[in-house]
This record gives sequence, C-alpha cells and structure tokens, in this order.
Amino acid sequence: MIADKDTNKSMTTTARGRWGETLAAAHFKTLGYTLVARNWRHQKFEIDLIVCTDDQWVFVEVKTRKKGYFECALEAVDLGKQERIIKAAHQYILRQSNGTKAVRFDILCVEYGHTDWRIQHIPDAFISLP
Repeated sequence: MIADKDTNKSMTTTARGRWGETLAAAHFKTLGYTLVARNWRHQKFEIDLIVCTDDQWVFVEVKTRKKGYFECALEAVDLGKQERIIKAAHQYILRQSNGTKAVRFDILCVEYGHTDWRIQHIPDAFISLP
C-alpha cells in the first residue's frame, strides 16, 4: 500500500507500472494462479504478466492509473494493443511443450489515491479468434 501522498509523486512512470504489476501478481496468487512470467517479450511485443492454472494460460495487461481514470486505462488497451498482446501470447504458447491449455486475456487496473489503492480485474477482456 502507498504510505503517503508524496510516494506517488516521487515514483517514475516505470516504477509506478512495476508497482502495479507487483500488486497484480499478488492478486493472481491469492486467486490460486501461478506466476509464470513478468514482462515477457518477443521482438517488439510484451506481455505484462503470464499466469496459469493446470488447464489455462492467462495473459494479463496491467494498467496503473490515478483513481478516477479507470476508463482511460481500458481505452489504452485498444484494438492495436490487443493485437500485439495476442501475437506475443501466440509466440509464448508456441514455445511451450507442456500440452494444450485454454487461453484467456485479462486487463487488470490498479487505481491509486493518496493513501490507498484498489484493483479492477476484467477477466476475458478480449478474445483471440483462430
């Protein structure tokens, strides 16, 4: 949790994003998922978090925004961003040898205020057609 109102001001955008990803990873852990990768890259494509269960891969886009900017976070995951995430997920899956799993794409937004934060999790936020 953010200790005081000055903490957010002193964090760089990158540090704030990493902080949000850490909270997102902890959120998925409490839901029983295993963290497989963080900031996984293939060429110019990146996936913030890859988590899984025994039968499902979940590719997660994490957005960290000030409270009241949840809609802006969702708008930032436009069709172009979705396509890049899907392409990266496809490359990740091609490299796996542990059988076939279902695939899901989630968006997780960490909204923060001066002294608190909350998680908005949207499972199945978008789909990939074959």
